[in-house]
Amino acid sequence: MNRAKNMSIAAWGTAVLPWALVTGCGMSSLDPSLPVYTSEQTDSAHPGYRRTTVSSGGAAYVNDLEEQSLQLIESDPKKVVGRSKFGYGRICAIAGQDPSAYIAVDMGSEMPAYEVFRSAKQPPFDWRHATFQKLRLTVPLGPAANKETTDAALIDDVLRTLRDGTPINPPLAPMPMTISASSTGEFGVLLFSDQLPGLVFRPSCYLAPSGEVYLADSLVFTFTRPVPTIQAAWIPASPLFTRWATAP
Repeated sequence: MNRAKNMSIAAWGTAVLPWALVTGCGMSSLDPSLPVYTSEQTDSAHPGYRRTTVSSGGAAYVNDLEEQSLQLIESDPKKVVGRSKFGYGRICAIAGQDPSAYIAVDMGSEMPAYEVFRSAKQPPFDWRHATFQKLRLTVPLGPAANKETTDAALIDDVLRTLRDGTPINPPLAPMPMTISASSTGEFGVLLFSDQLPGLVFRPSCYLAPSGEVYLADSLVFTFTRPVPTIQAAWIPASPLFTRWATAP
């Protein structure tokens, strides 16, 4: 889910947590006439996930498995279209998107942390049939930091692996969820599409210490003591993507 901010941080809001919509902004910074949104969280039809619904005036928006892998290009949206019932949380329009389709909801507690919500009337984004023009790897440091490509063959290779690949068996052990993704090797693969303005599709990439590279279209976050963990159905990447992701 990096902005772009890293999914291992942003996706915390999609896990089993209260909907705490409190930001550093005071209520005086929000127009009191803005629509008020209420929230509800239920079990998702997808194991390991929770489904959060925000609604106002008959309009309902959801964040579930399909939205976990969508990320805002602009991590701090400016156009406020609503506010939370409790706290000072903002509901914002997404640049390039009609608010009747997608909105950004502040799921942060002490600092803003926006998540993507889809209109309940809108079908989930179908990445399997979308066309992507650019790919970026969110490695923050080193020779491959924020590496980008517009190579259609490489982009198609990533999508084919995610769509048709077989997860490794036995599965990889859960990884600790840390503030620094580099400590676990989990990074985002940002895929940009003209069909998804203002947003990117963000599957995950695991760069194993042994040199192997894996891809997954979604993550499962488990909040356990003493350290929360990340788990996924990791699929071995192709030699083509492995060379690209690990080379300077």
